[in-house]
Amino acid sequence: FFFFFSFDMLHRLKVLTPAWQQLRHFVAVAPAAAAEATQAVKQASPPAEIPQRPWTPQSKRTGALAVKVGMTMTWGEWGEQIPLTALQIKDNQVVTVREAGKHGYTALQIGAVNHPKPHKMIKPKRGYFAAEEITPKRVLSEFRVTEDALLPAGTEITADHFIAGQYVDITGTTIGKGFQGVMKRHNMSGGNASHGATKMHRKIGSIGAGGNPARVWPGKRMAGHMGNVKTTHRNLLVYKVDRRYGLVFVKGSVPGHKNSVMRIQDSFVKPFVQPPPFPTASKDSTVPDVTIAPKPALSPLAPK
Repeated sequence: FFFFFSFDMLHRLKVLTPAWQQLRHFVAVAPAAAAEATQAVKQASPPAEIPQRPWTPQSKRTGALAVKVGMTMTWGEWGEQIPLTALQIKDNQVVTVREAGKHGYTALQIGAVNHPKPHKMIKPKRGYFAAEEITPKRVLSEFRVTEDALLPAGTEITADHFIAGQYVDITGTTIGKGFQGVMKRHNMSGGNASHGATKMHRKIGSIGAGGNPARVWPGKRMAGHMGNVKTTHRNLLVYKVDRRYGLVFVKGSVPGHKNSVMRIQDSFVKPFVQPPPFPTASKDSTVPDVTIAPKPALSPLAPK
């Protein structure tokens, strides 16, 4: 049963304990704190346009935080089927700038996905974003950059930061599978399906010698927890960029489940097909809303 009462009635009955006093204080202060938080995290006016700088092969741009939307497919110009993963770069802003003179290295801290209820954040976190007049974010991540790629706080990172045809590295947390056996976890063959096999169909079998060394070697692949680890998929092709919806389509799969947030940055190995926007994309209306990677010179269906 739920009883509705007033604190004034408790005062009259003289049963207002210290715990109830704290609860009364919380109920009285909570609306004011929520209004204060909403006022403190108002988004600042858009930052000034970032001028484009000359890009060099030694320059290292910042990355972005993307939300995995899901997978789809398309047909290439050679008639081949291309699996694609859709990533949405949502509410990306520079939150903090790390400078070599002050911090000992150069980096940018990027925040993504606006917090739906900023008044429920603890006050130190609200103040961290209010100091830069940035809407509170749910995810923060830091990207190392070169000195010429630094951006002021509040700068927005959009989908056209990446260009169709370039290669990227994507870091995320794989889908957790729980405790799994060796056949699923390490792709082992298991035991015989017949010919006298009794309860050994999916077991590991021998795990080491008997008398010498009389122990199991460290690192032996065995059953255990699978998935839910941080991993990086490197050299994924950016097949398509849709700046209208902030979508980046990469060829192949990426780690993580739907709606998970992952890091996307320029590949460390593959060169650019053309100079990228540096230090980030400008709000240029002449850029097409949808760009697609150029057609490969050789057909992927041709015999090698």
